[in-house]
This record gives sequence, structure tokens and C-alpha cells, in this order.
Amino acid sequence: MAEKKTNIPQITIAEVLKLDHEKSVELPSSFQEALQAVVEEYAVVILTTNNKIIRIIPTSSNKVYKLAVDIGQLSSDFLRQIGNLFLKLGLKALYSTGICFVEEKCVFDGYIEATEFKKINIEDLKKELSSIEGVSGITITVLEVC
Repeated sequence: MAEKKTNIPQITIAEVLKLDHEKSVELPSSFQEALQAVVEEYAVVILTTNNKIIRIIPTSSNKVYKLAVDIGQLSSDFLRQIGNLFLKLGLKALYSTGICFVEEKCVFDGYIEATEFKKINIEDLKKELSSIEGVSGITITVLEVC
């Protein structure tokens, strides 16, 4: 069956690649062309392990902070509280996600450019995050270009 041509704007680009565990994955030329309009020099590559989705997020910084928040008991307004904290501190996340496992254990991950951390104190951020109901642990990891 022939595909009917329409004037629908292109919002995604997709290609099927063969995964070879002995070789690096190269971005197809159509992806490279689409990224040429981006002024950022770096990108953070994030694999969401539960659904195997890979995200490539352009960034202007060669360093990104990963905030991993362990939530022992998820409160109904956790996302609102963390969102309000980010607004208060003026932090913009490149990407954030969360997942709840069995037995009510949840984890929230947020990725933030290093330039965002010039305006805040990391220890103050940890203290503020710890004050959110249900938070039982915080890990901040620095990711840098290899």
C-alpha cells in the first residue's frame, strides 16, 4: 500500500539502526543535520533503564549534575514541592524523571547544567531537598565530558 503524502509538519526523525555491541552507535546523518541548528557544543545522553529509551539533550556546558533523590514514602504533592524548590532557587532542569518500584519505594532523577549551580550552594540544595516530605536520601553526581 502506497503511503499518502500530506503536509503534516515533521516533529520527529526516526531511523532503525543495527546494534553491534562491539561498535559505538553513530547518529544517522539526518540527526546530525537536524542538530546543526543547535548552538550548544555538548550533549548529555540519558538511558532510561526501565523502558530503554535514550535521550540526547544538547547543553552548553561540558559538565552536568545528576540529582538522584530517594523517596521512601511518596507524598501526593512531592512533584509540586520539588517544582516549587527549583523555581525558588532559579534552577532549570535539562531533564527529570521518576519511577516507583514495589513497596512504595520511589526515585527521582534530575539533570542540571553546571552553569545553574553557579547561583546556588550544593549543601543548601541538599538541605532543601531533605526537607521535602518522604525524601530519605540524596546523591549528587557530576558528569563531565570524557
